[in-house]
Amino acid sequence: MSNENTPGYEQASLVGRLTSGLANRRFGFFFAELVLVIVGVLGALAVDGWISDARDRRTETTYLELLARDIEGIRNQGNLQIEFEKERIVAAAKVYAALSVPDPSTKYEEVGPDLALLIARRTLRLTSATYDQMVSSGHLQLIRNHELRNNIVRFFDEMDRNERIIDNNNRELVDDVFTPFIMRAGITGLKPARTLEATDTLNRANALVYESLGETFVPPVDRVLQAPADADSWNDIRRNVLFRLRIAATGQALAERALEHTADIQDEIAAELDGR
Repeated sequence: MSNENTPGYEQASLVGRLTSGLANRRFGFFFAELVLVIVGVLGALAVDGWISDARDRRTETTYLELLARDIEGIRNQGNLQIEFEKERIVAAAKVYAALSVPDPSTKYEEVGPDLALLIARRTLRLTSATYDQMVSSGHLQLIRNHELRNNIVRFFDEMDRNERIIDNNNRELVDDVFTPFIMRAGITGLKPARTLEATDTLNRANALVYESLGETFVPPVDRVLQAPADADSWNDIRRNVLFRLRIAATGQALAERALEHTADIQDEIAAELDGR
């Protein structure tokens, strides 16, 4: 086996050959060997860069596909929110009309269930686990299309804003203002057993209440809804129903705006994926 004491060992290594070329003033040989070294290094870097770039492109495509899936989920959530808020608006308008007749107590049977419907509210979520992961890992920069990347960032900023507005309205206006008013006014806030909601969860919750109370259960009589026609309480209820209607209308408008932006970003991502 050759070692440093073996004749010709120095010439057997690249550094040794270059050193030998310089020592013996064989400049042509030295530069030829140097060019080979540079070409080899550059070639290796180019191959490594190509492999890395190909890997990034595959990852980018995967992320875009996952974003498209999550955004479709956001679109579905937006549609459910619109359906839910429309149901509140219809109920509020119906209650207000019933409370505006000369003697609102004659509408007792229909006002109570609809007022109970107005207590319910729906939490909207417009988030994407894929987008959150891309931001936290820095992989958002893998999206080469700068305009698309910026539009994705703007889209999720807008979704976050809409979500927070609806959440705040639900918490501060429905939970903290409207629902306590209904309770203090002496309205039971329980829907008839077969009244359907816009979500399966609320339907199930309503069913569980009646199941737990048994077949003989009869809701309490809400005396406030049987007050004389000139009672001041009717005006208080009308005012709060209008307040709840405005909250639902705001929720619907925000969800509709979210859907418009969702359609736009879906088209952009689809176009980017189709171009590959």
